[in-house]
Amino acid sequence: MERIPEQMGYLILTMDGAVMSSGGDLENNETIADIISKTISSTKCLFMPEEQFQTMSIVYQNYHYSICVSNKKIHISKIKHDPNSLLENHDDSRGHADTS
Repeated sequence: MERIPEQMGYLILTMDGAVMSSGGDLENNETIADIISKTISSTKCLFMPEEQFQTMSIVYQNYHYSICVSNKKIHISKIKHDPNSLLENHDDSRGHADTS
């Protein structure tokens, strides 16, 4: 997980939220691990029993958490981004024309 461009840190958790591996800004960050583990558990109520989300993003102004579940592990990356590029991509995805 250390090869993701602009990655600031990562966590790999068991499905019950225990930290298996970590690095960067998220090294041994059990607070973030607990919050994201509880968030994933709460999403189970939103779907049918056989459905599960594939990826989840939690977006802040200068970084975001990219979360996925694979091989019975929760993979979390904290990724730095330019807030202006997110706004441009969001506007483009909604069909807004570029006015520049």
